[in-house]
Amino acid sequence: MSAGAPWFSFPDFFLSFAALLLEGIPFLLLGALGSAAVDLFLPEAWLRRLLGLGRGGGIAAGYLAGFLFPICECGALPIVMRLLRKGVPLPVAATYLFAAPLLNPFSIASTWFAFRSQNPWLWVVLRLFLGSLLILSLSLWISRCDTREILRPLAEEAPSEPVFSAGGEILETPWRRRLRRTVRSVTDDFLAVLFFLVIGAAVAAFLNTSINRGWINALAQHALFGPVVAVGLAQTLSICSTTDAFIIAALPQFPMAAALAFLIAGPLFDLKLFWIYQALFTRFTVLQIWLRVTAGALLLCWLYSLL
Repeated sequence: MSAGAPWFSFPDFFLSFAALLLEGIPFLLLGALGSAAVDLFLPEAWLRRLLGLGRGGGIAAGYLAGFLFPICECGALPIVMRLLRKGVPLPVAATYLFAAPLLNPFSIASTWFAFRSQNPWLWVVLRLFLGSLLILSLSLWISRCDTREILRPLAEEAPSEPVFSAGGEILETPWRRRLRRTVRSVTDDFLAVLFFLVIGAAVAAFLNTSINRGWINALAQHALFGPVVAVGLAQTLSICSTTDAFIIAALPQFPMAAALAFLIAGPLFDLKLFWIYQALFTRFTVLQIWLRVTAGALLLCWLYSLL
C-alpha cells in the first residue's frame, strides 16, 4: 500500500472476500456430504470399536482418519459434529478435526509441488512431523477437558421409527425417514457453519486488503520475529491448507523455519476458523485453541531453527 493510496479499497476487499468464500464453500459442502455418509454408512461395529479404543488408540484413529478422509479445515467440522452426535469420543473427533487439514493427501501433494525445486520431501516430512506434534498436544489437552465446559450443546437426533397410516400401513420406512432426517440435519449443519465462514472470510478479507506489507518484509528474515510474522500472516490470510504451500513458497524472504510455522499454524487456526470453530466449541475454548496453536507452532519452529 503506497503512501498516497487509500487505506481501504472496496473492490479489493470484495475480491478477497469472494475468493475466500469460493475456496471454502466447496470443501464445506464436501464436509456436509461426508457427514451424511457418516450417518448413513458408518457401521455401528466401527463406532463400538472407537468407543472402546481408549485415549491413545482414539487419538491414533483420529490421525488415521485425517489421512484417509481428505477434507479441508472448512469441511471437517460438519463431519466431526456428526461423529459426536453418534457417540464418538471427543478426543477421537477432535484429533480428526485438527489432523484432516494437515495430513490429508491433497495437502501433502500441494506441499511437494510447491517446493518441488527446493528438496520437496524435506518440506513434506517436516510439515507432517512438526504438525503431528502440535496436533498431539492439542488432542491430549482436549482429552483432559470436561466436554460440558468446552462444547456447545449439540442438537439431539430423533429416533428413526416407521410412520404408519390409520390402517396400519407403513407410509415411511425407517431407512427413508433416516435418509430424510439426515438430509435435513446436514443442510442445517452446512448453513450453520456457513454463517461462521462468511463472518471469518469478511474479517480476513478486511485485514488482508488493509494491512501495509512493508513491515512484513522487514521482519521476515529475523530469526525470532520471522516465524511470528509468518504465523500472523497465515492466520490473517486464512488460506486453504491445500493451497497455502504455494503462497509461502512464493515469499522467499521467509526462511525455512518461518515458512514451516506458516504451514503448520494456518491449517489449525486462522480468522475464518475462529468463527467456524464456534459452531462446536465455546468461544473461550476457541481462544485457548488459538493460543495453543500459535505458541506451539512458534516453539516448534524456533527449536528447529536452533537445531
